[in-house]
Amino acid sequence: MKTYSRLRATARNRISDLGLDRNNLILYCVFVVATLMLGTGVIVYDAIHYWGGAESIVAGTLVFTDLSFRGFLSVVVYVPAAFLNALFGSQIALFAVLLQNALVLGLVAVFLLPKLAGYWRPVGARGRGLGALLFWLVTVGFAPYPLVDLYPVLALLTMLALFQAKFPGAIVVAGFLAGIAVNIRPAYLVPVILVVLVVVVWRRWSSLMFIGGMALGLLPQFLLNGLAFKEWTIWPIGSDSLIALQASYAAYVVRYDTFLGSEAPQQFYCSPALAAQLQGALPTSPGELASTFLGNMPNSIIFSLQKIAAALQWPHSTPYTVPAPGLDVIFAATVTAITVVGLLAALRIAIVSRAKWSTNVWFNRAAFAALVVGAVLTLVSSATEARFALPLVLLGVIGCMTLPTESVRSAVSRRKVWVAVSLLLVLVVSFFGYKGLSHPAPAGGVDQLICASLLR
Repeated sequence: MKTYSRLRATARNRISDLGLDRNNLILYCVFVVATLMLGTGVIVYDAIHYWGGAESIVAGTLVFTDLSFRGFLSVVVYVPAAFLNALFGSQIALFAVLLQNALVLGLVAVFLLPKLAGYWRPVGARGRGLGALLFWLVTVGFAPYPLVDLYPVLALLTMLALFQAKFPGAIVVAGFLAGIAVNIRPAYLVPVILVVLVVVVWRRWSSLMFIGGMALGLLPQFLLNGLAFKEWTIWPIGSDSLIALQASYAAYVVRYDTFLGSEAPQQFYCSPALAAQLQGALPTSPGELASTFLGNMPNSIIFSLQKIAAALQWPHSTPYTVPAPGLDVIFAATVTAITVVGLLAALRIAIVSRAKWSTNVWFNRAAFAALVVGAVLTLVSSATEARFALPLVLLGVIGCMTLPTESVRSAVSRRKVWVAVSLLLVLVVSFFGYKGLSHPAPAGGVDQLICASLLR
């Protein structure tokens, strides 16, 4: 009888640790149902390649030529949905994509985010509910489409959680997820490199296990390149041309959008002053881009701030754009506020509660900061689309979950300085975003001369 009681108590503790209580399960169901109720999307543009690749894996006819500059794992992401599609017929393809994304996003919102926020301060039912709501708000637009933006970010968030896990090999799995994130979205190499530095400093010899896990995550790409293209590298074979294109655009393009259903879907927003100021050949590598920025200061500083801020001004239909003028302004302000207030809230806890941090929590905070800095540097060094700011936005959601659960009046009266600073920063970031998007180029492709011609 005593053995049964101990087993029952142990099971209850495990369930409690995982958050599998009735309230959380209800919240999860509500999240999934609310996502499904918004309906399915379409499979267009980049999504065609990701979905087609997943279908070809299920059919056993993977086409390697579509992977010349896309990571191999990018076509693995939607294999579960593609399997359902093959099982029940092509008429459920769009619903299968929506269902997979809804189930995964619900797990992250209800069970993973509270754990991450808990490394900053304990999160109660209100904080968990707030996090689920904000997470739903900023990710639900991605759910109908077989795009891969969500999954590498979720892999990095899970990596953060695994840094504090107690089971053997957790750090190897964390590194494996970091490798997967980089393979699916090579632009996340900068944040991952910064995380590696943090791991090396804090974990020392065990950092080799993290790096080994990363190698395992990159192994499928290495084998694909060698066997299919006869090039033994860990990056897609067309990465050099993509990096060159990104670096050249990043020198004068603030942001670009993809308009859904438009004959000319690309919409670029330029910095005419910087485009006119650039001399000689455009940069074709990150090093040349950094040199270009250094040689065109202070305009390049203002330009960089505009890029970061503009990346947060999401249209309501993100990841694609379907203009809704009034709603777009409200949604852009909301996403900006979530990101700025959330990151500032995390910073405040780090400063005010400094004495309470253990070594492990300091490590997790440093890894969190590395992702923030890496996400910012990635936005500055690339031609960004609004959805590229997703890592920064989701880190802001985690920060928002740490906000006090007291009444607004009480919070304002007790923390007047922080409230004032938060409001001011939201306004400043919104202003830079507005200025960055104030020079739209004609729909379609763009170059330096077109951008320079917009100078008024």
